[in-house]
Amino acid sequence: MADGNKVFVSPGVYTSEKDLTFVAQSVGVTTLGLVGEALKGPAFEPIYIASYDDYVTRFGGTSPKLYVDSQIPQYELGYIAKSYLSQSNQLFVTRVLGLSGYDAGPSWSVQTIGQLEPSGLEHSYSAVTSGTTAGSNTVLPFYIPLTGDSYYSGTTVGLDAFSDASMSSPFWTTLPSELTGIDFGDWSATGQTITLNDGSTISSFNQSFIDWASAAMTLSSDTSFNPLLSSGDTAGCTYGQSPCIPVTLNGTIYQYGCVPQYFTETATGVTTSALSAFSYNAATSVSAATFSVGNILGTNCSDLTSYENDPWYYGLFEYTGSTACCTGTTYSGVSYQLYASADTQNSTLDLTQATGTTFDSTGGTIVVLSGYAVFDIINYQGVTANTEWDGMDVLTLRSRGLSSLGTGGPIYAISANTSGNVEFDCSGSYESALEDPFATFGISAKTDDGNIYTFETSMSNTAQNYAPRVFGRSPFDKKQVDVPVFVEEAYPTLLNIGYKLGKVRGLQCCLQYLPAARETINTNTIAWYMNEWQTPETPYIVSELQGSDVFRLFKFVSISDGTNANREYKISIVNLSFERAEFDVIVRDFYDTDANPVVLEKFTRCSLDPTKVSFVGRKIGTSTGEFELRSKYTMLYPTEALLDGTYVGSLPAGFEGYRFRRYGTCGVNPKIIYKTKYFNPGETIFDPPYGSGTGNNVIRSGGDKVSKVYLGVSNSSGAGYDADFFDFKGYIPPTNICTGVAGSQWEVLTQGFHMDSGATVVVGGVGTYLTWSSTTLNGLSIFDCGVGQFNHEPTLSTEPYKSLRSRKFTIAPHGGFDGWDIYRKTRSNTDDYRMGLTGFLNGSCTSSEFPTATGDGSFKKLNTTEANTDYFAYLRGISKFDNPESVDINVFATPGIDYVDNLGLVNEAIDMVETDRADSLYITTTPDYNMFVTTASDSANQITPDEAVDNIEDSLIDSNYTATYYPWVQIRDAANNKQLYIPPTAEVMRNIALTDNTSFPWFASAGYTRGLVNAVKARKKLTLDERDTLYVGRLNPIATFSDTGPIIWGNKTLQVRESALDRINVRRLLLQTRKLISAVAVRLIFEQNDDVVRQQFLDLVNPILDSIRRDRGLTDFRVVLSNDPEEIDRNEMNGKIYIKPTRALEYIFVEFLITPTGASFEDI
Repeated sequence: MADGNKVFVSPGVYTSEKDLTFVAQSVGVTTLGLVGEALKGPAFEPIYIASYDDYVTRFGGTSPKLYVDSQIPQYELGYIAKSYLSQSNQLFVTRVLGLSGYDAGPSWSVQTIGQLEPSGLEHSYSAVTSGTTAGSNTVLPFYIPLTGDSYYSGTTVGLDAFSDASMSSPFWTTLPSELTGIDFGDWSATGQTITLNDGSTISSFNQSFIDWASAAMTLSSDTSFNPLLSSGDTAGCTYGQSPCIPVTLNGTIYQYGCVPQYFTETATGVTTSALSAFSYNAATSVSAATFSVGNILGTNCSDLTSYENDPWYYGLFEYTGSTACCTGTTYSGVSYQLYASADTQNSTLDLTQATGTTFDSTGGTIVVLSGYAVFDIINYQGVTANTEWDGMDVLTLRSRGLSSLGTGGPIYAISANTSGNVEFDCSGSYESALEDPFATFGISAKTDDGNIYTFETSMSNTAQNYAPRVFGRSPFDKKQVDVPVFVEEAYPTLLNIGYKLGKVRGLQCCLQYLPAARETINTNTIAWYMNEWQTPETPYIVSELQGSDVFRLFKFVSISDGTNANREYKISIVNLSFERAEFDVIVRDFYDTDANPVVLEKFTRCSLDPTKVSFVGRKIGTSTGEFELRSKYTMLYPTEALLDGTYVGSLPAGFEGYRFRRYGTCGVNPKIIYKTKYFNPGETIFDPPYGSGTGNNVIRSGGDKVSKVYLGVSNSSGAGYDADFFDFKGYIPPTNICTGVAGSQWEVLTQGFHMDSGATVVVGGVGTYLTWSSTTLNGLSIFDCGVGQFNHEPTLSTEPYKSLRSRKFTIAPHGGFDGWDIYRKTRSNTDDYRMGLTGFLNGSCTSSEFPTATGDGSFKKLNTTEANTDYFAYLRGISKFDNPESVDINVFATPGIDYVDNLGLVNEAIDMVETDRADSLYITTTPDYNMFVTTASDSANQITPDEAVDNIEDSLIDSNYTATYYPWVQIRDAANNKQLYIPPTAEVMRNIALTDNTSFPWFASAGYTRGLVNAVKARKKLTLDERDTLYVGRLNPIATFSDTGPIIWGNKTLQVRESALDRINVRRLLLQTRKLISAVAVRLIFEQNDDVVRQQFLDLVNPILDSIRRDRGLTDFRVVLSNDPEEIDRNEMNGKIYIKPTRALEYIFVEFLITPTGASFEDI
């Protein structure tokens, strides 16, 4: 039709177009709003979802998990989304996360024993010698009885050594204190062995000494000298005469560990000293200056870092513990050399002198080798352990516990190291853990009520007794009565690397204990998780080295919030080109490998120039709002300098370190072992302790394939990380636990990574990092660096970054946190947890506002309208839909809550839908079973239809914007291969969308055409009487018929008064009509308020209503507009629209009349 404002001059036909398609866009067909819990995704923000694949990407799919000891599906929202999106492409999801957090409670951490630092050996020793003359009492006399069997064989000289002629005191008991004063695992006596690099062992000191004697003193092979062959005189020897058996000293010196050269020179010098180790023949009395030095432990004294020294370090050095810290810092140990004095000889000894000891069953005299042993002992004290690895926390245990309505926060099975305790056991068979960090050790746990538990476990993640398998990973994955502690974090990959690098010897024989957050006022705790949800982010990405400094560019912030987002993705920055000032950003799956990367997204040819379309912030999107989000996983947080164009031409070349918690005053925090170089073939990657039967067991590289390896955060050769590293680690507690809602950042920082080998000059507390003077990196290099220069385009073939594909590194976000109390079986979202009510008061500290509170700070007031209980977390999620102009929906649901257990939240949702929006239908949940039981197999816990009606009556809900259904239905989750019961909400929403697709909103979403339920079965097969009971009580039945299975068999809202609006189809008719009319009428706002605009209104509205009438929504209608002058003066146009809704057919009554055969139907 012609435009009324157009002036026509020439005759003709004129047409114009009016675009009304915006009406369809704003009104839509079916648009669902959901508020609840999801596996991942952004929190407290309505996110538009167009398909189930989109939902899986953003929120993580379905999960059959129930809340602990309940029948409530924790992630019902995923099933609703999946079902609904099969019929619609318009969904808004608001994910709810926690506001309270929790006190993680006492902790017990397993810590490493760092290997000794060989560089400290040269400055930490003193020396002693066992004697100066053979005849003095300061030397060590020894007596070795030559037992019959061993003597006849001629291969050994004896089985035991003694220190006295009566042979009543073992020789090792009289050793110098430098040997006996140090516990070598009792090697000086019996039992403990020293393992050599070829795999053989030295069984004990006693045996080692006899081995030396056997080597150093050779018996004559002339049997005529054997007094035991004859009772009479023999050639060269008279029976009973001493010396009787000629013994040859061959000058053998045994050295254990590295012995200073001057000791060896003294022992082998040709002197008259009886302590010299020259050779001597007792039969001929001939001496000679020949000698033999034996390196018993195979040490390499020219290279103290060599694996060849492992037997010495492990066998003769003891880690010195500290009672204050459950950690040592130093080693004490010895090396020594052993040889015989020239006076050593043989003699006979009468048995009567060996009181109480029998050496030969024949009686009489036996042959005894006796003489003098000389020990030159080098005593080492205060040899430092590797400071980077010593005392590192590699496993943290927490007590199981329970948060309940009556306690507020958690009550722990083991509340502290007082009435209960957790201890490390390294005794007996567990002693191996001191020298092998993957050996089995014991854990004992004593609960507060006195029960004691013992466990065998290990840090080997391939073993059945791996600690997380033994103890579990959360408070409720094992029963507290069986296992009172669980594993919060474990670092087997880090431990394995430290061991293979020769930096870690074993595990401390104690646990590092730290108290609960609510137990202490100081900061000596790692239990403050009493924060709301957190978003993962990476450390700052930094520029190439510029002079002696680098500069922050940006960091990546996850779109997903919460704990699971810590394991969603990692980011590789690749193809760094100084020539083009460009790079690529690859978003990878967190669990992929460098060799087989799983690319989720890729942004190519990015730059740091904010004026270009290639700007990295423009390509990915920024969290600060400058650029629209394009990634589905991450967003950029740019620095002001980057946005100002300061770093045009620069490139990202590394990243800062990660914030981590401090384990009291004694622990060393875990870290990432970065990939800093590409290995060439044959290069050493690891050199684990000890060698092998064929030599060194060094692990060498076959050569890195650059295209299959990334620098930085990597799982390639020589590098590694544990997923637990990236989890939220809590904060330093606030000064006032009762009122503080957020802790402060830890001062602990790990090193970051930088590609440039010269970036070691960047130090904490200096230059760009001046503010880091208060961190653990103050005065230290803040980067673990690559092996080549990287601040220009490489040109030489010898440069490690010459190839473009070698210029890359990977980083991962960390610190995401769900904010829920993991010690609580279900959420604190019932009415009791509203501000000022029982649940809140039991967790809140006493205050002037809440004088009857009895808690300890688990709950607290956030502002005038909110507290931090889960009730307010859900309420915050619901409120995100209260503005219809910002989020357009027409149906709404709150999975996870119901009007029996969460009436307050349901009423808030109803009020929001009725009052704030007035454009949507709310589907609420009706429980059909006792929700707080462990199984669903007991019929006594079934809520009957009569009971369900009583529950809705007790709720006092009266709303024609709300509907509900009974009973729940069983579905099959094919993705997780499990069946579970969920409320019928998912199928109700699917059928509403189906109705809008195939019919119109004013058609009932019920019955055979638009009400079939895709489910295995309904929990209860309803009878006709039960359906009647439910329908009279305003509950829509899920009937079960033999030909269809479950089917929606009701169309009622929860309005109490009987009227047209007590039916869902009529309510949806009104909602749709109001929305359509509002969408067109808004175009008249600010037009002239006269008769013309009234006619325009009628011209817009009447066709809409007439169309609805033609489509069977109305039987009739009338539109009346007011011309009241007062209203016009108030800039108003008021009108009334009278409608006659078409009711849904719900009851069909057919009367069958039986007539005689001859009757005429026309006469009836």
